[in-house]
Amino acid sequence: MVKSLCKYRRAEIADQFATIIKIVSEPKFICATCTRVASDKDYLCKPSRLTNTASSTAATLTPIVPSIVTLVASAAPAPDMINVHYLPMPTAVEQRRIERVIIAEQTDELEQSERLLEQTDKLKKLAKKKNKLLKKAAKAVKKFDKQLCKTKQTLELIS
Repeated sequence: MVKSLCKYRRAEIADQFATIIKIVSEPKFICATCTRVASDKDYLCKPSRLTNTASSTAATLTPIVPSIVTLVASAAPAPDMINVHYLPMPTAVEQRRIERVIIAEQTDELEQSERLLEQTDKLKKLAKKKNKLLKKAAKAVKKFDKQLCKTKQTLELIS
């Protein structure tokens, strides 16, 4: 069985770079999970046939890319100001990937807020513990002072 592109490790990618280039140079299939492309469906974990071939995809993308480059080069607007009508519409697979990235970012924000809540709870517990130890130390000092006064009084009576 052929190893899927999804399973390659970084070291293996570097070692078998020429083979991987042959696999992805003329894509006919795309992975529905990770959006990797390959010439044969055996190289992908969840393959779906591409409706466009690489040559037609390249042909449709070549006019779009120069218009974006001239738009950015001529006006050089802020990244928020680029007109999205000039950009190509994402395919269904790209749209799913964008949605996954958005969901991942939202979950990261939620996880960060949960971590902050956990950290504040821990800090509150530590502050409470510190106050308790300070009260205990103050009580010990007061007890020591009281004992010291008693000792001084008994020494004065004796002398």
